[in-house]
Amino acid sequence: MDLARRRPQTPRWRSTRWAAVAGAFAAGVVGSIVTPGSAADGHRSAEFKAAGCFIPTAGGVVLGISAGFRTLNIPMGLGRTGETAEATAARETREETGLDVAVGPLLRTFENGSVLLFECRPRTPILNYNALRPVDTREIDRVVVVNPVTMRSHDGLPVSNAWRFADDRTLLIDLYNKREN
Repeated sequence: MDLARRRPQTPRWRSTRWAAVAGAFAAGVVGSIVTPGSAADGHRSAEFKAAGCFIPTAGGVVLGISAGFRTLNIPMGLGRTGETAEATAARETREETGLDVAVGPLLRTFENGSVLLFECRPRTPILNYNALRPVDTREIDRVVVVNPVTMRSHDGLPVSNAWRFADDRTLLIDLYNKREN
């Protein structure tokens, strides 16, 4: 084989939609505009890159387990052109957990206001936590409900997966405890 003519192989992650995600963040591309009059309106940065949902339940917080690294993830993702922050949070939550949610108040912002976390509630009661499934399994392999304080799943089993972002557990403990009070 002529090595000089051989085309270099593209790493697998670059050939997936993650290439678009990485490129958007690297280029500073912003997904959408916050809806005027919404919970996120009036925030000092009206543009955002990503949005997601904190979904508290009686059994814990709804999270995804990533398909690749098996980390715990808050349902969140990049906005699409013309999509509101709330619409992004609802769409990403649907894709990653299978839940149709009502997006509530803005809880936190990250990365200088470009990443937004909303409190969300399932539109229909979750009758069986074990039945939760991601719609799009390219990123999230499994859905779990975890108490962030005890690190036990809704059925009492210990959860030892690492968190995608180191501070997520601390954040979720704070939000979960505030919700219970």
